[in-house]
Amino acid sequence: MANEITTTAYDDVTHPSLVEPVMIAALAEQPGLWALSREFNLIGKPTAAAKIPKEVSWWGSADDDGAGVDAELNGTEGTDVSNTASTTSSVTLTAGEYAVAMEVTDNVEEDSISGLDLFTNIRNRMVFAISLAMEDDFLALLASLSNSVGSTGVDLSIANMLSAQTGPRRRGTRGDAQAFILDSQQADDLDSAITAGNAAAAVYALSADRALGYAPTGDHGMGMRHIACFRTWPVWVTGMTDTANAAADVVGACICPSTPVNDLTGATTFGMVWKRLPRIETDRIVLGRSLQIVASARAGFGELQDGSGSAIITDA
Repeated sequence: MANEITTTAYDDVTHPSLVEPVMIAALAEQPGLWALSREFNLIGKPTAAAKIPKEVSWWGSADDDGAGVDAELNGTEGTDVSNTASTTSSVTLTAGEYAVAMEVTDNVEEDSISGLDLFTNIRNRMVFAISLAMEDDFLALLASLSNSVGSTGVDLSIANMLSAQTGPRRRGTRGDAQAFILDSQQADDLDSAITAGNAAAAVYALSADRALGYAPTGDHGMGMRHIACFRTWPVWVTGMTDTANAAADVVGACICPSTPVNDLTGATTFGMVWKRLPRIETDRIVLGRSLQIVASARAGFGELQDGSGSAIITDA
């Protein structure tokens, strides 16, 4: 036959496909671990840097077998007590700026499919991207922790996890919460270590289980990347941690997150400062027949208490 009416012949009145009023989100890392930091507020203040005073110990060090307090604080009857020197130090948190801009022409807005709130979608993803940038800066701090466990070129082990968790306690940390942040490879190594069979696990299974306190989450990290609890503390996984030793290793950490108790005792490992909360602004560009959308925020991250965190550096 010939001269059939087809979609090619009637392409002006037929659609090759129906565009649904949805936008499938791109796969991405999930931000939010930066919220484990203690927050300080500089909004409306005439500076972008917050100076946080720190106490310097004058009564010895933790886990030093009492050497620091053995004699210097002893009093003698009838003898005046001498003054003890006391000093302070400080850390400074400086806010940087995060920003992303997009220009949307009128044609896109006017010709986009009904049912899809184009600007809401763009706005939400811009804020998401800024949060990812903040996450990257926060996670870069893990490698700065002075105390570390693990060996270069060697997979993460259960012993590494235990050492990372107990180290802050031995260094004098007193708090009510800890949290593990692991690189994706470290999380895989932990799964392998937990599921590996050996004689000790077979004979002392219940004792080992109670000692490790390992409990996978219901969604195994598919939601907000909380994959399990180790010794009852949450284990978070991310693919945004830094590498070390010329990318031969990856960096995780066991830290003390911000809680009322941790903040009170000085245990909280990291802090952050807000100078400008995330905001969305628009500007009409008449000559371009378009709308400029800008999302921005000002925030910064820093280390508050070095001894309360343990870097975990293991094979990539």
